[in-house]
Amino acid sequence: MVGSRLKAYREYAMASLAREYEIALVTSQPITWEERYISLSRAADTTDATALRAAVEELLTAPTTPDAPQGVGEVGLYTWDESSLTATAEVAEQLGLPHLSAKAAAACRDKYATRTLLDLAGLPGVRHRLVHTAEDAAAAAEAIGYPVVLKPRAQAGSMGVVVVRDPEALRAAHAQVSGTALPGLPAESGVLVEEFLQGPEISIDSCVFEGEAEPVFVARKRLGFDPGFEEVGHLVGPWRHEPWAAEVAELVRAAHRALGVDRGVTHTEIRLTPSGPRLIELNGRLGGDLIPHLGALATGIDLPLAAADLAFGRCPDLSAAHDRWAEVRFLYPPHDGILERLELGAAAEVPGIAEVVVLAEPGAELLLPPKALTPRTAAVIAVTADRAGCTAALDAAEAEVRPVLGGSPLDGLGALLENPVTRRYLALERGLENMTVPGVRNDWNRYGAGGGQSLNRPVFLATADRLRLEADLNGLFELLTTIPDRLFGGDRRAFAEAVGMTPTQIDLVMRGAGLRMPAMSRADMYREPAGFKLMELNTGSSLGGWQMGEFSRSVREDRAFAAFADAEGLVHPDPVAQIAAVLRTEAADAGFDLPERPVLALTEWPDGYVKTKPWLDYVVPDWLRNGFDTVVCHLGEFDYRDGVPYIHGRKVDVVYRIFLPGEMADEQRSYDLVDPLLDAVEAGHTFLFAGLDCELYGNKGSLAMLSDERNRAALSTAEHELVERILPWTRFLRDEKVQRHGETVDLLPYVLAHKDSLALKPTLLYGGVGVVPGWSVTQEEWAAHIEGAVDGPFVVQERVLPVAERFVADGGGGFERMVVAYGVLMVGSSYAGMLVRGTPDPEVGIVSMSNGAQIGCCFHPDERAGGTA
Repeated sequence: MVGSRLKAYREYAMASLAREYEIALVTSQPITWEERYISLSRAADTTDATALRAAVEELLTAPTTPDAPQGVGEVGLYTWDESSLTATAEVAEQLGLPHLSAKAAAACRDKYATRTLLDLAGLPGVRHRLVHTAEDAAAAAEAIGYPVVLKPRAQAGSMGVVVVRDPEALRAAHAQVSGTALPGLPAESGVLVEEFLQGPEISIDSCVFEGEAEPVFVARKRLGFDPGFEEVGHLVGPWRHEPWAAEVAELVRAAHRALGVDRGVTHTEIRLTPSGPRLIELNGRLGGDLIPHLGALATGIDLPLAAADLAFGRCPDLSAAHDRWAEVRFLYPPHDGILERLELGAAAEVPGIAEVVVLAEPGAELLLPPKALTPRTAAVIAVTADRAGCTAALDAAEAEVRPVLGGSPLDGLGALLENPVTRRYLALERGLENMTVPGVRNDWNRYGAGGGQSLNRPVFLATADRLRLEADLNGLFELLTTIPDRLFGGDRRAFAEAVGMTPTQIDLVMRGAGLRMPAMSRADMYREPAGFKLMELNTGSSLGGWQMGEFSRSVREDRAFAAFADAEGLVHPDPVAQIAAVLRTEAADAGFDLPERPVLALTEWPDGYVKTKPWLDYVVPDWLRNGFDTVVCHLGEFDYRDGVPYIHGRKVDVVYRIFLPGEMADEQRSYDLVDPLLDAVEAGHTFLFAGLDCELYGNKGSLAMLSDERNRAALSTAEHELVERILPWTRFLRDEKVQRHGETVDLLPYVLAHKDSLALKPTLLYGGVGVVPGWSVTQEEWAAHIEGAVDGPFVVQERVLPVAERFVADGGGGFERMVVAYGVLMVGSSYAGMLVRGTPDPEVGIVSMSNGAQIGCCFHPDERAGGTA
């Protein structure tokens, strides 16, 4: 054996060989994990044929054990090390041992030579040019047509390969590619510029005996880290039934003949383009990335043993024992950093998971492409009866694994973190044109967004995240409703005063209280690398976001999206239907008998009506579908006839409250607007949904009470863990001592000294109104804001550092990263969708359309319908 490479990627092969053969290893690295599998070893430069031959000849005469005679009988020479391939082939020729020829090895290593020989053989071509300067690269790209692929002439593992979509990016890409070097691999002069091939990429591992290549198994590649081509996973399974199977097999055989590959195990990469398969490269060695191991798990064919047969001049037995699917998924950190620890959770216990392989140890520096190649934390392998089973198992296992990186928390700001469904939607082989939903940017959606722009695709929520959010937000909701009893002895007026309500607001809220707080909330959240974090929780009927049910309909009408959604089992909740069910239940429990088709008034406060009206109009069709004759109005438009509210001449059966107690100023006008409505409710003329007391709980003052260490004794251990998990550190702005990071600090000096990690927020306002992100203002401005807010209805909250997702840039020239704020709707204790807002600025303090944010919806897998949950 010449070379051994990394234990995680090659031990399975060495172990397989050691069960059948005595192994003598030549390596340029110190012997470590290989020791248990080998009998002899020699150190030599395995890329130099002269040094390698000397080591091999020495091993041929050495006794394998102290009692064994000198010399050996039958000998085979083999390598799976790319950097050692040419030297090993040369030594095999010199010693007369069966092996891939040196000439064929050189043709495989040199991508330009590969292209030239394929063209001479008349095989389906890929337009290409070899260039040596950026100017030549620009000319070649213009001649071939954008997008183009730039690749080093003789590297490996997709190192340095990038797609370039426009002339502006070409010069930097050429400099990057031409400077790419992998230790141990000889560099060849020049860079290849090739046409970009559209379509899925596969790899074919073959055995070549007496000049004829026989494809053994096919791996469907998963690619990531655009504009690079990092291989982030592989799926091996049945392939001979595929419509492309015969054409691919013929191309593989013809390519081997063209390059003169007449013996050995090889790894061929092919793109399945609309005009037929096209060869990317042909490697004269065993496939990497655990693909042969997947092949053995899927079929029972042991390719390392087949390679040994070929090294002895024998034809291997390639009979399959199984017909299963096996898939590996490589996991990566969300951003560059030093790994502190890798939490595997229960990944290994997920049904269908065969192995979880740790690929990075604590202390490892992990730099994401293009800074480094394969900065992986773990490999997760699934083996199931079908490909959907692999996907489901891997999705569930991935959700269990979490890398913890050292360094500043700010390192995670704007880091790329995408769940498996998102990565599959953005898989390069799908084509950029299929990664947007153009129809979502229509006039109706724009009107519903108040004139704002729509995101050009929905976001996706993985099942594990949805279940965790559902459990956590239900738990938090229940916890909030108990605050008056736990902390105020049941005195809700004292609770209202503590969260910052004025006397007028308290009077009206107490009078307008409902039978109970209906189970409806919207949690405004960011996602950090460690999970979702809550910024505020809105409760009751006044929360926005339920317009996303209407919004999602135009998304589902897009043909490309519908095909993806069907394949993934994706659904979107119907939030208005869920709200309507809760409303009917609340009315019945309150003793209010709704007519068969009630008149429902979506009612806003007069001062905010102009801004709110578009999205209220937008949801009217949804309410009509759910059996309510719906009118949009503000509170001042009601016409009271003998105490009964009418709107546009029709009696109002349900007042759906959009207005907030925080809008009720300490003035007579507030009573004039609200008292007549409450009189009608008390008289049983109309039903108010929901009671004014909902905002007692859904405000940032309530969150500060839960976060305050002085109230910890009122929480159980599980409740405290819940609060710590999803709620950032939040405190009322007071001149007092508090706990921070386990230490007692004076709050005001601490707040003044840490403006870049804190935000100032009013307790009772919503939608970012009145929020001051410390990192967005000067020190003097921050001090002035703090001074004016002390002892008022304000809290300070720890800054949440959101990660980002990729969206296709407008114009289709590649991807841009956008930070996403998630407005998670919960209705009747169930997840009911999301109001999603995205912005390209990770430093943004408030994600709102006034700051350029775009609006969108969220689909999720429905495991009940067979989604890849």
